[in-house]
Amino acid sequence: MDLRILFYIISFLVIFELILILLIKILKKDFKWLINTEDEKPYFDKKKLKNFYKNSFDQLLGWDRKKNTSGYEISNKKTFFNIKKNGNRGKSKFKKTKISVFGDSFAFCRYVNDDETWESFIEERIKHNVHNFGVGNFGLDQSYLKYLKLKRNIRSKIIIFNFVPETIARVNSYWKHYREFGNIMAFKPLFIEKKNNLFLKKITIKKNFSPKKIHSHLKGIKKFDIFYDLKFNREKFVFPYTVSFLKNIKILSTILSNLIFHKLLKKKIFYDKAVSKILFQNISQSHKMYNNISLASKLKKIIFMMNKQIQRDKKKMILIVSPQLLDLKSDYINYPQAFFSNLPKEIICLDLSKYINRKKNFQKFYLKDKYGGHFNKIGNKYISKVILKFLRKRKIL
Repeated sequence: MDLRILFYIISFLVIFELILILLIKILKKDFKWLINTEDEKPYFDKKKLKNFYKNSFDQLLGWDRKKNTSGYEISNKKTFFNIKKNGNRGKSKFKKTKISVFGDSFAFCRYVNDDETWESFIEERIKHNVHNFGVGNFGLDQSYLKYLKLKRNIRSKIIIFNFVPETIARVNSYWKHYREFGNIMAFKPLFIEKKNNLFLKKITIKKNFSPKKIHSHLKGIKKFDIFYDLKFNREKFVFPYTVSFLKNIKILSTILSNLIFHKLLKKKIFYDKAVSKILFQNISQSHKMYNNISLASKLKKIIFMMNKQIQRDKKKMILIVSPQLLDLKSDYINYPQAFFSNLPKEIICLDLSKYINRKKNFQKFYLKDKYGGHFNKIGNKYISKVILKFLRKRKIL
């Protein structure tokens, strides 16, 4: 090879590497999904950490909605929520409670007011309380543990677990940061399998741990979180950055170009496109997990364990699967659909994706938010009718 050509190639690679290093350093300040070796032991802001310990931390669950609190969220408008003394969302309008709901943000119903949740629409129809104990970003494992924590005070005979298909990833996560980059406060419990049985691996992080103390526990945490090798290690930038870029060139070229346009033009639409690209990738990856025999088997074991316990408690368990808007746009949505439709008859399960997909204009049921798409008031009203019809058809109500 001509030495001049070799020199130009090497010069180009060196310049490209330097530009890439500088670009990642600048862009990752405002975009937590770009990670490098610094994120192995991320910086914990002491003030934010203190507020998390005070307002959200839960030693059993990882995080939770605190009793007797209220707040608001902003999507396309400001919406308000109230958590009562029993830990449920909204007012108890009736004397008796018929249903208790546990789950993630689709159970909690983010970005709508207390009287716009699917639970509130059902209780108006049945004239009994439907208590909402949902918590954002919970996995099915955390929702079950919250039920166990509160079950002594639960009088309802019907227990609903409402969650998104992505729960298969959440139940395998021990520290959210290894899959949801930048979500560094989210340490959670984890069910692990030993000799075909499930055992609970508790959270090792304690309340008021300092950042240094948290860092000292990370070595042990990464051993039990499959996403450290499956995702975090694969997608972090390490020297040379050019190699890391080329490994994930398809998604990174889209993300980096949108972030550059966002920086130059100051238009939020480009930032949102970069976020959507990340979230859509996570959704698709979680769908493919249902095709993994080991991961699907573990989720099934968790479901069987839950059902067995709730039967012991002389209650009836119902699973309700709520699709995010991005779920319905994925080419792999049939994987979770097949999993839930093939559960044994003893497991009562309603997969809402099949009902929503039937509607040509199903997007009207969702908020236009960049975080996967939550149901709006119209969507919650629609699924409340589907759920109520299902419960009556199965003679549960």
